[in-house]
Amino acid sequence: MLNKLSENQYVKMTKSHDNKNYKEIEYGVVLNGEEDKYEIMSVGFENRNGHFLEYPTNVENLIQTYDINDLMFDEVKENEVRRKINIWLEKNYKN
Repeated sequence: MLNKLSENQYVKMTKSHDNKNYKEIEYGVVLNGEEDKYEIMSVGFENRNGHFLEYPTNVENLIQTYDINDLMFDEVKENEVRRKINIWLEKNYKN
């Protein structure tokens, strides 16, 4: 679990559900941050079968601000997911 995030870092965001028996996993890119608040653009999520699925660009709230304690943040280490995030960013996001 990460305690601090960096700009342009690929992050895996995990949210546990108390009343359900699964964890919600979303992937994103840190756009910027100040103190413990970070603006993160969501790129995709992990479905219940463990497969990465990309978000279309017309999804509402693609960019959200999170406190470091809102979710469990980890660095994306899976090469396949990193590659898919790179492709999504190249096709859909221009600075």
